Order: sequence, then C-alpha cells, then structure tokens
Amino acid sequence: MGTIIVICVFVFLTLVSISGIMTDYLNKQTKYKLEAMKQEIKLEKLRQESYIVETEKLRLEIEKTRQQLAIDTANQSSLQEKL
Repeated sequence: MGTIIVICVFVFLTLVSISGIMTDYLNKQTKYKLEAMKQEIKLEKLRQESYIVETEKLRLEIEKTRQQLAIDTANQSSLQEKL
C-alpha cells in the first residue's frame, strides 16, 4: 500500500512538472508571436510611410515636368510669333 502511494505521488509530481514546463513553453511561444506581430506592424507602417513619401515625390516631379512643358510651349509660341 505504501509503494502505491509513493508511485501516485511520483506520478502526480511528474505531471505537475510537465504541465509547468508546457505552460512555460506555450507562454514563451505566445510572447515570440506577439513580438513578431509587433515587428510586422512596425514594418508595415514604415512601408506605408515610404509609399506616401514616394508618391509625393512622384507628384512633385510630375508637377515640375508640367510646369517645364508649359514654359517650353510658351517659349515656342513666342519664337513662332517672332518669325
């Protein structure tokens, strides 16, 4: 009878230890996933900011090109009038 109690206590302690180890493992996995998600969000924000900056840069280039075309067209008109 005494050995059965010892075996039961041993099994109980082993199960408690294993469940503690598994819980710790799952908590660490969750923390790693959370950190990865935070990094992905940060990266996505940087991509979005970069996209906005690049779009604005292209818009300014297009506007500059339009202004230059308007100036060139006006200069050509002036030259044609003089001829």
